[in-house]
Amino acid sequence: MVYKINLEDLPPDICERSFRYLVKNEEGQTLRDTYFLVNPDTSPSQSLKMGHTVIYPNGKTTGHFHPELEEVYFVLCGRGEMVIGDEKFPIKEGDAFYVPPGSFHVTYNNGLLPLRILWVTAKISSNKDK
Repeated sequence: MVYKINLEDLPPDICERSFRYLVKNEEGQTLRDTYFLVNPDTSPSQSLKMGHTVIYPNGKTTGHFHPELEEVYFVLCGRGEMVIGDEKFPIKEGDAFYVPPGSFHVTYNNGLLPLRILWVTAKISSNKDK
């Protein structure tokens, strides 16, 4: 007999010792940590910024946009959902995607485990810079 189960398909334990209980997180609440790895303000980089964001279960990033920056994401682990402009799509470990300059974007963790994302932004050059 084969018994197979996936952690992401299980309901979480919600007791007084659980993470969800302790933070009393509402569905879709901003609940994340970001670490800036490369930053033009603190490194030799002239335009690239690179970060690592951890989005906790049932959490999300703060939705935002940046008209002067383009961005790429790479999902290191976990599952979630991404909204870029009017598009919404599932994301999981191994996915990479592009966020055009000026596009509103927000990331949701709808899985059981932390969603870890590596991202890079770069300033776009204007025609005046060419």
